[in-house]
Parts: sequence; C-alpha cells; structure tokens
Amino acid sequence: MAKAKKEKQSFTFKTKFFIYLIIWLGAMLPLLGILYLRYIVTDEEDLPSVAMLENPPELLATDILADDGETSLGKFWKINRTSVTYNEISPYVISALISTEDERYQDHSGIDAKAVGRALANMGQAGGASTISQQLAKLIFTLAQRDKERAAALLDDPEKESKREVSGLEGRLYEKVQENIIALRLEEKYTKEEIITMYLNQFDFLYNAVGIASASRVYFNCKPKDLTKEQAAMLVGMCKNPSFYNPHSFNVRNYVKRYANYNNIAEEDVTEDQARSLFVKDSLRAVNRRNTVLDLWRKNSEKGNEALTATIDSDEERDSLQNLNIVTDYQRVDHKEGIATYFRETLRKEVQDVLSAKDQEGNYVYAKPDGTPFNIYEDGLKIYTTINADLQKHAEYAVHKHLSETLQNEFTKNNKRTKHFPFSNRLTKDQIDNIVNSAMKRSERYKLLKSKGLSHGQIVKEFNEPTEMTVFSWKGDIDTIMSPLDSILYYKNFLQAGMISIQPQTGFVKAWVGGTDLNHFAYDHVKQGKRQVGSTIKPFVYSAAMRFGVVTKCSTFPDIAYCVDVNDQNNPDKLKSWCPGNSGADLTGKPITVGHGIANSMNNITVAVMSKMGGTAGPQAVAKLMEDLNITLRKEDVVPAMCLGVMDLSLFELVAAQATFVNKGIYNAPTILLRIEDRNGNTIYEAQPNSKEAMSEELAYATLSLMKGVVDRGTGASLRGTYRPWGGITYPTAGKTGTTQNNSDGWFMGLTPDLATGVWVGAEDRGVHFRSMQWGQGARMALPIYGYYMQKVYKDPKIKISKEDFEMPINYQNSVYNCSGENNNDGSGGTTNEDPDLDLF
Repeated sequence: MAKAKKEKQSFTFKTKFFIYLIIWLGAMLPLLGILYLRYIVTDEEDLPSVAMLENPPELLATDILADDGETSLGKFWKINRTSVTYNEISPYVISALISTEDERYQDHSGIDAKAVGRALANMGQAGGASTISQQLAKLIFTLAQRDKERAAALLDDPEKESKREVSGLEGRLYEKVQENIIALRLEEKYTKEEIITMYLNQFDFLYNAVGIASASRVYFNCKPKDLTKEQAAMLVGMCKNPSFYNPHSFNVRNYVKRYANYNNIAEEDVTEDQARSLFVKDSLRAVNRRNTVLDLWRKNSEKGNEALTATIDSDEERDSLQNLNIVTDYQRVDHKEGIATYFRETLRKEVQDVLSAKDQEGNYVYAKPDGTPFNIYEDGLKIYTTINADLQKHAEYAVHKHLSETLQNEFTKNNKRTKHFPFSNRLTKDQIDNIVNSAMKRSERYKLLKSKGLSHGQIVKEFNEPTEMTVFSWKGDIDTIMSPLDSILYYKNFLQAGMISIQPQTGFVKAWVGGTDLNHFAYDHVKQGKRQVGSTIKPFVYSAAMRFGVVTKCSTFPDIAYCVDVNDQNNPDKLKSWCPGNSGADLTGKPITVGHGIANSMNNITVAVMSKMGGTAGPQAVAKLMEDLNITLRKEDVVPAMCLGVMDLSLFELVAAQATFVNKGIYNAPTILLRIEDRNGNTIYEAQPNSKEAMSEELAYATLSLMKGVVDRGTGASLRGTYRPWGGITYPTAGKTGTTQNNSDGWFMGLTPDLATGVWVGAEDRGVHFRSMQWGQGARMALPIYGYYMQKVYKDPKIKISKEDFEMPINYQNSVYNCSGENNNDGSGGTTNEDPDLDLF
C-alpha cells in the first residue's frame, strides 16, 4: 500500500516536473529564439551603426536662406527633411507623443517589459509594445537597409545586402531583434531628449514632409515650436499611420472615383451624396485620431506623468480642444514652388560647381573629413544668399501684374490679325515651320518618344494627336485637351520677362525673376538668355565719348541724319559710310544737346557722338569700356552700329555694368552666394569680393546725370507722373529705355543710390513681337514693371532704401563733364515729346 502511494507521488512529481518544464521552455522559447537570431544569425556587421544618426543618409535637405540669414527661400532635397533641436519643438508635441506612444518613456531603457507583457497577454489587441526608442530604431534599420542597397547598387552587386538572408517570420523576428538591439544602444548613447528629438526629425509625415519641422511647415505653415495643442495632437496622431490619419488627404482625393472603384460602378453613376459619404468618413478619421491623442494626453496629465512637459489640465480643456475643427494651412512643397525659383536653379549650378572643384592633386577643395564631396541633396547644408525676400516678392508681383493685367492682352490683341498667329507677317511659312520643329525637338515629350525608338515621322504623328494636358494661363493652370503641336503654338504667344536688382556698393543680387512660371517656362531670362540690347547701350557710348574727351552733357549737334566713316575692308585705302535710318523721326535741324539726345533716345545724336569719336576709334573706345565692365564683345560687334545696341547681352551682365555708374566707377561682379555651412554650422565656403575700378568717379557721375534726364523729361518720364498706374515715382532715379528691331525686345534700366535694376520683356522667339510702337517699346513693355516694383519698395517699411540724390564727387569738374551746373536747362532747342514714352531703338 505504502509502495503504491510512493509510486503515485513519484508519478505525480514527474508529471508536474514535465508540465513545468514544457511551460518554462514555452515561455523561454521567444527568448531562445531571440538569442539564436542575435548570436547565431545576426552578424555584427549587419547591424546599422548608431553613428549614422548623426549623419543620416539622404534624409537631410539643404536650406537656402535669404540675406537676413533666417528666411528660407526653398530647399534642395531628395527627401524634404530638416533637423531641429529639442528646444525648437513645442512641448505640446513632446507631451502628446509620450502620452500616446510611450507613457513610461522616462522609466525604461529602450524596451518596455510591461507593455510587452500586455501585448502578449492580449494578442496585441490592447495596444502595441514598441517604445519611442524602438520606433526610432526601426527607422534607423530602414535607413541602414536603404544605405546598403544604394551601396550595393553602386558596386553593381544588388545581392550584396547582408551575409545571411532571412525571410518570412524569421526575417521579421530578425528585424525586431535588430531594432531591440539598436534601441538599447540608443538608450546607452543618447539622452531621452535626444532620442525623442531624433525620432521626430526622422518621421515621414507624407507630402514631402519628413520630420517635425517640415510637417509643421507643410500642414500648418508654422515653425515646430509654434504648434498649438490641437495641431500637436494632430501630427502625433499621424505617427500611427500618416496616410490613414492625414488631415489633408481628404481635401484632395477624388471620392467619385474612389466610390466607383469600391463599388465597381461607373464614375458617372456615383451621386454627390455617395461621394460625400466617403469624404466625411475620411475627414472624421483624422478628427477621431486627434481626439484619441487628446484623451490619452489628458489621462496622463491627470495621473501626473512626470515625463510630460505640458499638460491638459481639465476635462473641459480637453473637450474644447476636441470640439475644434481641423484647420490646416497646407503649403505645397516642390522644387518649382515658392519664391525665387529661377534664382534657385542658377544657385544650384553655382553651388554644385563650388562643391565639385578640385585642386591640382585632384582632391576636392571643399570636402568632408573623409575626402568625399558634399552633396546638396543629402548633407543638410545651409546656403546663405544675397537675395532679399521682400524685394524678391515685390519683383515677382510687378512682373506678374504688368504681364497678366495689361501687356499680355495687348500683345494678343495686337497680333491676332497676323497670317500665322502669333508669328510676324515678316516670317515665311518655312521659317515658322523651322521654329516649331525646333521647339518640338527640344521638348521632353519628343526626347521621351525618341528614347522609345520612335522615328521622327512617328513622333510628329504623336504630336498631332489630341491629349489631356495642363497648360499655363495667367489666371492659373488649365486642364484641357489639345495636341502637343497646338500647345507649342499656344505657348509661343506668351510674353516672357526677366528682372534683376543689384546692390551697386557690393554687387549683391537682391532680386531675381528669371521668367513667368518655372513649371512651364524653364528658360532663365536673367542670365541664360541674351538678346539685342537696343538703346540701353547708349549710356556706355556717351560715357566712352566723355572719357574720350569729345563731348560733354551740353555739347550740341544739329538734328539731322548722320553717317560714320569706316575703312572698307575690301579696299583699305578707301572709306565707306554707315548711315543708319532714324526710325521715322522728324528731323528739325535745330541744335540738340547730348543730354536731350540721350533723354529722348535720339538715334541720330548717338550716331553723331560715335562719328565724332571716329569710325574705328569710337567702337574700340566703347568696347574697351565694356571690357572694363566685364562684358567682352564679339569682334563683329565692335563696329559703329554698336552705338544702337545691335549686340546680344544678358540682363545679368548689363545691369551689373550699369550698377558701376552708381558705385562711383567701381565695378563689382554680381554675387548671389555668400557662404555655405555644413549641418553643424561649420563654414565650408565663403565668397570673396571681386571688384575693380572701371572708370573715374567723375565720369560715372556724369553718366548718371545724363541718365537722370531720361526719367525726368525723356522716354522714362511716365515714372514721374500719375497719369499711368505704374507712375508716381518721385525720388531721384536714373534710367534708360531700350527697344530693338521690329519691337522684339523691350528694356528698362532703373538706377537709385541703393539699387540697380533691369527689366527685359519679349516673346520666346524674335519672330513673335508687337506690330506697333504703342505697346511695343521699352517704355511700355518693361518700364511699367520697374514702376510697380519701386512703388512697393518705397512703401515697404521693412526695406530701408535711400530716397536721397546720387552723391556728387568732391572733385567733379563741370567744365569737363557739364556746362555750368547740374540744374541747367538742357538747351535742346526743341521740346519734349507730348508722349514722352516714345523710344526709338
């Protein structure tokens, strides 16, 4: 009996032992699996380095800053991410995130055992177990994998991703183990503040908003430190699923199409109520998620969670926040959006040239510690520019106002009766076909079809097929259907413009408008484009003549036609005469002063001045002056006809040269880039001034004195009066209008003591132009833009611009450059045009 009892007890003990052993092994199995994955499967080299946090691959955008060092003009990026410090993030964001994602954030060392137990016990139904450290680790693991794939691609070895491949459940467990290891390392290496900051800087909130700084800007148009409680709760709510709980997506989705797809019906059969039902569901999803965050935030506040730096102090406060509608101020982020878009494209090229420069040994001049070059898309650089954000906005406003409200309509009206609209009747059908064919071959559509192996004939057929497209209009983009060929003709009718403002004393570019819309017109008309300069060359001609000693402001010439004698290249012993027409102007024979001649842009007086310098010496003197102003003319341009501006120059070089008149004869090379800093604030590159004396201070002032007459009583006089909407500019201004052959180009140069500004207006092709002078002259095409610009500039209290006159040199000699004084009558012997805006070439 006793033996049987002993055997029974022994059996019971063995049974219990085996049961406990099985339970213990079952409980330890996950740990054993983790140990297996950690020490058997995982190679240390496969673990992402924590150090990569300090230099994360491809996730840090380069910021482009205005001249105040703070205002962002835009970014260069592959992924729009900007890092901010802990103190630059609203405490509301920190507290909402901890309350929602990791309420014991301050108590664990990377892994929350209690949360893990709860997740296992409830099979994940009671919330996840990932801490903020683990979520950051997951981001790092993803970054590391991306970095490996990129490196493998560079080595042309896509299989070389890790030493051991795992997949399925084992693969996910493998990743989780790595994430846990990284989380523990994070906690060892960084403070809690640093970890939560890195997480918020890394998270992708969608719509090109990577990191809390970009998200604040994109969704609420503010800095992260200025987020309100409800805004912070909204962004934190998105951390669960930024697509599902997005506060903007439901505003842009096509719910008619979505409902049709969900229910397998035609889009035309979807009712407004059906589509709206999906819209409401999506919008409520974002609201409900935000309110969940507010609930959790309130509960943690009530419990006195010491990790919170900001609290919701009552149920009433929570309720009031939950009752608020979601109000976003969505900002589209794109390389081609924002201000100074054309400037940024030019800046991109200049910065890349700087960063790719090498020394004689082949090493990068500006390199990282490891010798590799900086990358403007990945390395989080700060680029400090010369652009003034307020001047830039005023310049863009002025271009848009004149072209969209007045000039484009007049242009279309003026040309609508041409035989082959919008082209001039002067062009033959073959010439027009060549222009259109050239434009077609330059288009991205043509290049894409060519890359697919289509012949030219097949591509032309494609270009004649109507297709859906979005085209530019001054009232906003238009979705339409037209053939690509018709779209080319449509775009040829649009006037283009370029505008630049330079600070004469430094050469710093303060505003740059390269065109009307970078999305549709990529060509930059400030630096890239070169067109005939017309009468804007005349100040240089008169300046050269005064330096040559042959004229003063009050020198007179009869109002007659003039010729210039030049050597006959075919017979050096003989002279031949160049006798230009006078654009239909009535010649009076009366004495005309040089001052009156330039003020009213009289071609015959300019030719007379060139003739007095000599048919050979005159062009050489002008070319030498231009060379001193960093403009090198072609040999074929150095002829007497140069005095009427037949050469092609860019607005960039022309304004920089004219700025020298303001800067007392000192030429400053235009500067757009001040310095480049790395992500840690270390200066990589700093621009050096490039200046030289191009003319005497007295000569520069004398030329300014002539140019003031253009605005005070000549072709630019509409700036002074109020009879034009762009007028009313009463402060001291020197200027010069310019119009080229067939009214193809309109120019205006405006100089003040603080700003040298130039404007060009014309069509993309010279064969598309005004048919008449009423609007087809510089005083109508370009000058109004300057007027609208300066109206804004003078009224802007943030812009400290001088309203004083140009400073006269101490040693200015009236006997050399003038008559008896600056305020003398010009002695023209004639009267100013009743319409002072007329500009003949």
